[in-house]
Amino acid sequence: MEISAAVKKSIRYSVVQNILKHYPCPDTCGAHCCCNGQIHFFEDEVKILTVIDSEKAKKITNEGLCAGLYQMNVPCSFLNASGRCGVYENRPTVCGMYPFKVNTSGNSVGLQPCPVGFLIIRDFAELIVGSFSKSKASDEDKTRIKEEWQKSVALYEAELVDFHSKSILKEMQIPFDELEIFSMFLSSKKAKNS
Repeated sequence: MEISAAVKKSIRYSVVQNILKHYPCPDTCGAHCCCNGQIHFFEDEVKILTVIDSEKAKKITNEGLCAGLYQMNVPCSFLNASGRCGVYENRPTVCGMYPFKVNTSGNSVGLQPCPVGFLIIRDFAELIVGSFSKSKASDEDKTRIKEEWQKSVALYEAELVDFHSKSILKEMQIPFDELEIFSMFLSSKKAKNS
């Protein structure tokens, strides 16, 4: 099994894809993740990109990284003339995850508040608050949870201001089990609206 396939399985890549299909990047997206972020690839992904365009793949290096891990010098050379991904169907794992990020905890993913990430955070808060409001918790606890999530959403919304120029972004951590519940929530919400 290729390393990227093993990583995709462990980080619930298919669940992330089910979530992201509800949040396409807007046409106004400046591809900040591809122009300013750190873009890491696995060796098998580099081989695919090299076959697609060996000249553009020359911007991929593994200097100072561990064996089997590579990095694209930004901006990504695979962006097309309109600033969109030119290898979308073959994009590497990290690109397919964004605005979700792999973290070192092993039991969650991070979610960065780019414009799409913020929409996801807002909907995730709706799920949590909605679920908690249906629980048998006291009215006081329900109010407290709602207020805490409103504050969190406001903080992440504030991160949107010049998010692409910040060296560190606050990111929400979402445990894998909650990620799967959120994916089901979005699917059911879409079905109700259809």
